[in-house]
Amino acid sequence: MLYLKIGGLRLRRFGFLFGFALSLILVLSPTTLAQTPILPTPKIALPQINSTDIVTTGIQLDGRELFTIALPATAQPNQPNQRSAIAVRRQSIEATLQRFANQRNAPDLQVNSTLDANSNLPIISINQRYLMTVTTLDAQLQGQEPTPYAEELTRIIRTALLEAERERQPEVITQQTGKAIATLGGMFALSWLVSRLQKYLRKRQRLLEDETPSPADILPNTPETASPRTQLTVKQQMKSRRERTLQDMQRRSLQLMQIGIWMAGIYFILGLFPDSRPLQPLVLSTPLKVLGIIVATYLVIRLSDLIVDRIFGALDISESTPDASQRVALRVSTFSGVAKGILSLMWISIGIVIILSIIGIQILPLLAGAGIIGIGISLASQNLIKDMINGFLILFEDQYAVGDIIQVDDVSGLVEFISLRITQIRSADGRLITIPNSSIAIVENLSKDWSRVDLSIVISYDADVDRAIQLIEKVGRDLSADPDWHTKILEAPQVLGVEDFSNAGITLRTWIKTQPLQPAVVGREFRRRVKQALDAAGISIGIPQQVFSVREAFQDDPFDSPNRSNPEKQ
Repeated sequence: MLYLKIGGLRLRRFGFLFGFALSLILVLSPTTLAQTPILPTPKIALPQINSTDIVTTGIQLDGRELFTIALPATAQPNQPNQRSAIAVRRQSIEATLQRFANQRNAPDLQVNSTLDANSNLPIISINQRYLMTVTTLDAQLQGQEPTPYAEELTRIIRTALLEAERERQPEVITQQTGKAIATLGGMFALSWLVSRLQKYLRKRQRLLEDETPSPADILPNTPETASPRTQLTVKQQMKSRRERTLQDMQRRSLQLMQIGIWMAGIYFILGLFPDSRPLQPLVLSTPLKVLGIIVATYLVIRLSDLIVDRIFGALDISESTPDASQRVALRVSTFSGVAKGILSLMWISIGIVIILSIIGIQILPLLAGAGIIGIGISLASQNLIKDMINGFLILFEDQYAVGDIIQVDDVSGLVEFISLRITQIRSADGRLITIPNSSIAIVENLSKDWSRVDLSIVISYDADVDRAIQLIEKVGRDLSADPDWHTKILEAPQVLGVEDFSNAGITLRTWIKTQPLQPAVVGREFRRRVKQALDAAGISIGIPQQVFSVREAFQDDPFDSPNRSNPEKQ
């Protein structure tokens, strides 16, 4: 250690930091570089190697890759059950290395490189025993000439054999066994801690599900059950859904962490011993990688759902009127579901592409082929494309949203679900009707912005028309001022006047502008009060009338014609 005293203070400095800084200054100093001229390195003119003309493989010892060998691609076998030349060469080299690594009380290790007189290529031997011949292709693969590359390989092989001998010493094995036991204990401790966190999250999720508002509080099944509290209810449900998504993602992350703890621990323990180290690639095999990509894709989808819920939950859905607030709240709920569906499709597509690349399938030719196939599919699925385009326009133009009451052709009901492809509505008798968006040409929205009661009242011909109009206007003003009804009525009822004459009487027409989904309720109450007011004023409701005229045959000249036959003469 290096100590410095400044003003009575003792500052501790690590010696290796000082040495590192000093060496860095010496290396980067221009003066040092000027005093040590760098000799030019001769360039080696090597032929260009095409990767399609050669095959390569790695040489391993105790699970560690030492170097790479190569052979021409023409050396591959013609028969399926015949081993390739490069596989035979690799097995021969690895078997010789493993034999020397497993020797006990072996003599001094000597790894030499000599030049073969016949082939003029370097030969590497261990303790005078042949190991391999360094070919020109092996050296060209590393950008070197055979002789220098052989010298480099002798150093690599000697270092690897010495390390293999050290790892097989009893004291080293005992030390590694202690590390394995400690690692196993840490794995059990971390796994127990993660399991406790999972139980805690499951308990919180059950409590959250009990506090979540039911869907009946958000989507009214009938116009009478519509409530301006939809805004608050939608916010509460989006918050609960966001919390459920977060907890589900945390729970899945803990499950993934549980798997990761055991995989990492097993991978580490296998790497402690030379005999088990070749099993390490099995832990990171292709099936496990694919499984990891699937789990990661699921977590990313849940994370994107959480982000979408947070973004839409942060929107201010409060408006000047309760119906506008309800409208915006329902649109937010609809758009959040569509956005999460699009993001999920995108992440699934990315995950499939990554899995295909891990398996070894070429992505670019596959994408080119997918483009051609996509053109054919698009021609065969024009209705599906029309559905998605029309669904996007429905959402973008706000033609209707979840919670609206609409009528499409002869089908009407409450909108329960909207996607880019279909719209599902619940009819008055409880049937769930699915309509493709491309078939929706004309839609009647019965609950958007405002509604109207169109009421026709028929009074008798002997009634005072002006008096009747004044009574209906008074009933409308009283109904609008009633505290129980003024929130449902947007404007005072408007009596348009005499609409028609019929055999029943005089028709008076009245309009009442109401909140969405309220015309039926307001209309029933208005009819009840009008009936009471007319009865109190002695004005009769019109009754259909028909007059029949009966005449005697002898009193009617048209019936006395010369062509009329006499019944008595027949």
